[in-house]
Amino acid sequence: MEFFADLHVHIGSAKGRPVKITASRRLNIINIIKTCIEEKGINIVGIIDCASRPVIEEIQEYIDKSHLIELENGGLSYQGKLTIILGAEVETTEQEGAAHSLAFFPYINQIKI
Repeated sequence: MEFFADLHVHIGSAKGRPVKITASRRLNIINIIKTCIEEKGINIVGIIDCASRPVIEEIQEYIDKSHLIELENGGLSYQGKLTIILGAEVETTEQEGAAHSLAFFPYINQIKI
């Protein structure tokens, strides 16, 4: 079986508020889902700004309305066409240099602050 994935997608806005200033405000959960399915042929997407309170709230609303389904082994499913992996970006600057890391969480309750 073959899968296509993009594991580093930023959200520009959630609940009508900016999330990551450098990302387009049109990059919201619904538009990311539509673009992955309708334009890019992506099966798995890692959304990296899921530690943001508005993003968590918006994702939880989609789960509560059954637009997103929590998968038993982790991730969220949209109509069986797209698996969403919740992620957070961690950046540190140390004396030796900077580090940029991505952390992924199987379940929404693990990323809630």
